[in-house]
Amino acid sequence: MVILLALHRVGCFVPALASGAQGLYHDRPTELLLLVVVLAWNVLLFRTACRWGWFPTPMVHVDLALAVLVLVLVAGSLSTGGVLSNWGNGATQAAASLAAAAIVRPLAVVAVVAGLVVVRTAVGLEFATDPSMVELLYAANGIACFALAAGFGIRYLRREGRHLDRVNAQRLAAEAERAADHARYVTRMAHHRALHDTVLTTLTLIARGGVDHRAAPVRQRCARDADYIRGLLADRGDAGFGTLGAALREVVGAVSLLGLRVCFRGDLIPPELPPPVVDALRDAVREALNNVVKHAGVDEAWLTATHEGGVLRVTVVDRGRGFEVRTVPPGFGFRHSVVDRVAEVGGRVRVSSEPGAGTCVELSWPR
Repeated sequence: MVILLALHRVGCFVPALASGAQGLYHDRPTELLLLVVVLAWNVLLFRTACRWGWFPTPMVHVDLALAVLVLVLVAGSLSTGGVLSNWGNGATQAAASLAAAAIVRPLAVVAVVAGLVVVRTAVGLEFATDPSMVELLYAANGIACFALAAGFGIRYLRREGRHLDRVNAQRLAAEAERAADHARYVTRMAHHRALHDTVLTTLTLIARGGVDHRAAPVRQRCARDADYIRGLLADRGDAGFGTLGAALREVVGAVSLLGLRVCFRGDLIPPELPPPVVDALRDAVREALNNVVKHAGVDEAWLTATHEGGVLRVTVVDRGRGFEVRTVPPGFGFRHSVVDRVAEVGGRVRVSSEPGAGTCVELSWPR
């Protein structure tokens, strides 16, 4: 809207320059000075509007007063006395457009535009040697029409802006709701994974008779699982580990309480890894070892972590029952607790197994 109002004013200066070139004024230097003042005022007005984002109300009032002054001064200096040759008509039209756009109250806009029409008519009757009613009506019509167009234009833009704001607010609210749903899903899935890898594994082994629930290590494991559940309820989450080696040693200690002896070798683990990678690999290894306890039928496994060629590899190997990889689909635990976890940090999981020959689970992450 600022650009449209500026273009309108540029068009108003064309009659001023044409009138000066044709010698229609008694005092051409004074008329030229008036034109320079009006140009300087418009530059200041629109620079302020661009800086503030809109036209300040006091400057709108000054613009109206200046337009009336220009209309009167130009009418008094015209040698022909014509109504339409007065370039103050353009300044008055531009002032009416600005007032209709900048003044908020419709009744105030009507009063301002009506006042400009009255002033334009009075000036024409006073200074024109032979005022024509057609010319006076033409000048008044120009003031009213430009004001009407600017007033409707700015109010249409404001209405559409409010509508777009409402639509954007609704879209943002919908996106926030989807994000909240996704966050709840991620939290719920994380809890499912954690419970499956700890509490559910312990309870399943006790229910199957795989371990003696009266044994001290099993009771210790149950106590740790109970503390873990309290942590979830209190929203404390898992304890963090500085290195992958420390995290894997903690997993080995926890699974040993279920009777699985793990031979761990991790001398070549990089000293610094991103915490999400450490957490993902730790939890994936924990579930892989839980699967050895539940399905392999052995009490020994091997855990190895190496770093070669820019790739970190963690393998879990047992010499248990094994299975046919192509015919046995992965269960919830392996799919969500191992494969998905490693994939979320940019890693991959590969499983090798044959019936009677054991299983090898390889976790790889490109460092």
